[in-house]
Amino acid sequence: MKNKVSKTVSFIDVIQEHFRQKSRFWALTSFISLATVIVLEVFLILQSETNPDVRQGVDSILVPMLGLFVLSTFWRGAIPTFLSLAGAMSVYGGTYYVYAKAVYVIHKYPEAKVLENINLDSIGMFYFLVGMLSLFLSLAIGLKPSFFRAKGTQYRQPYPVWDSDDYLGSPSSFNSGQMVPVNGLLSFAEHHLVTKYKYIIMVIGGRTYFVSPHDWVPEGSTVLRDKESGSLLGVPEVSDGFNVW
Repeated sequence: MKNKVSKTVSFIDVIQEHFRQKSRFWALTSFISLATVIVLEVFLILQSETNPDVRQGVDSILVPMLGLFVLSTFWRGAIPTFLSLAGAMSVYGGTYYVYAKAVYVIHKYPEAKVLENINLDSIGMFYFLVGMLSLFLSLAIGLKPSFFRAKGTQYRQPYPVWDSDDYLGSPSSFNSGQMVPVNGLLSFAEHHLVTKYKYIIMVIGGRTYFVSPHDWVPEGSTVLRDKESGSLLGVPEVSDGFNVW
């Protein structure tokens, strides 16, 4: 079971690292897709005055652009992912779905007058603006999370990531020591809590590392805990969107 979890975590790390290496490219992709959506909405507003049916079929352009934006931001953290998904659905609703649903109701119930007093343009614009605000906020948090930190908040220190395989393969005076699993250094209650951590902070051979809960460390290593609460210190499995390496 631990091996499966470890492989899953490693797979996620590989994906995030792949996107991180092309961060500028994905940032440019985000801006281009957003600009395309805005231009498309302006075009539809101008054309709808002369052609009320201009929004039919626009989803073939809108959906790929919104999907591209979500793809370019999802790896930046949990909060940017949530905002981009929520924003994409809201923009889709305001640009296309509201009008498509109205056309469906009119065609299915031509005798009904349920849409007589409803201003579709106002509803559509409301959803579009809320969606765009969410998308811009998602991009801002993903690119500059420091802007959304409370003043005085400390940044996470750039500790190196511990790798037991590299450790065992390198010449070191500590190599002769016995290796123990990280779980062996935790209390019974912490065995359940540690599953929420991608890395915990430990001191190994006098040096501080980020260590996977599923890894092994030399005997005598120390798990760092909060001085007041005694809780584990580390990196959560699912990023909150405000933590940066």
